[in-house]
Amino acid sequence: MAIRFSLHGSIRNFSQGIQRAKQAEELGFEGIFIADAQLACLDPFQALAVCAVHTKRLRLATAVTNMVYRDPTVLAGSAATLNEISEGRATLGMGTGDGPVYSLGRKATPIAKFEEGLKTIRALLQGNPADFPTGKLGLKIGKLPVPLYLSVEGPRGLEVAGKVADGVILGSGFDPRVLQWAKEKIAKGAAEAGRSPAEIVLVAAGMICVDKDGDRARATVRARLANRAHHNFRFTLETVPPEDLPGVKKFMEAFDITRPLEDRLDSSYITDYLVRRFSIAGTPQECAARVKELERAGMSHFMLTPPERIYNEMVETWAKEVMPLL
Repeated sequence: MAIRFSLHGSIRNFSQGIQRAKQAEELGFEGIFIADAQLACLDPFQALAVCAVHTKRLRLATAVTNMVYRDPTVLAGSAATLNEISEGRATLGMGTGDGPVYSLGRKATPIAKFEEGLKTIRALLQGNPADFPTGKLGLKIGKLPVPLYLSVEGPRGLEVAGKVADGVILGSGFDPRVLQWAKEKIAKGAAEAGRSPAEIVLVAAGMICVDKDGDRARATVRARLANRAHHNFRFTLETVPPEDLPGVKKFMEAFDITRPLEDRLDSSYITDYLVRRFSIAGTPQECAARVKELERAGMSHFMLTPPERIYNEMVETWAKEVMPLL
């Protein structure tokens, strides 16, 4: 199976969104996944709708929105609408809630409620009626079906993904051992729901940085890893090797999720283990070697987050200097 790359980031104005979408399509990326943070980014569904009319084949996805601020029926309707505008290129990416939730004093959706809401969303996006207090109701608008992807890291979340998701964004990083652990949890959930794990698309996700100086690339990406790693370790530390556990615990104690993204942690707490696990950073040859290692572990789809301040440069470098080596 061919290796597929999608891009992840936030959109702060429409011209930026259009430029990034067109660049991604021209350079051969499969799709773009954009964040949902209501005080920091444009509304993802509206931004992706604008991107849709400026592209022809690019997949357009949220990564991720949540049901803390949006009812499951509203999410289903928005995704179906985007799917109609894009002529079938939309994907709804969901999570329980992270920075935009905690920074406003709210809490992530409890996993039982999350699963219940996801079942409603999936039924509606598959063109089936869902159960409501007033009876069974279905979507009467938009283009269906729409794939439902989940970004989950903990054991329970991964099992829920196995039950209801069309795809799983594995923010647990680029460690083959951790990815195998995640696959086992997803397979357990799939078995409980009578599904085959083969039905579920797995997307390895993390940061990237490419530079002719590999150490400089790893230094560049280090400061941006904190939020991603913290989100992962809120749910479990069982995937951390014993020798790396003290450093991860110090990192978790120092992290402050209520502060602005760039002020949540001093980068000195980011260990080499965290850099390797949550990023592919180095020379083009080093980056290609990491991708090949993950391909041997069964991963064929990657969601890449370039550093925001050098986003365009990094997208072009990855496409022109790493992808040809694969």
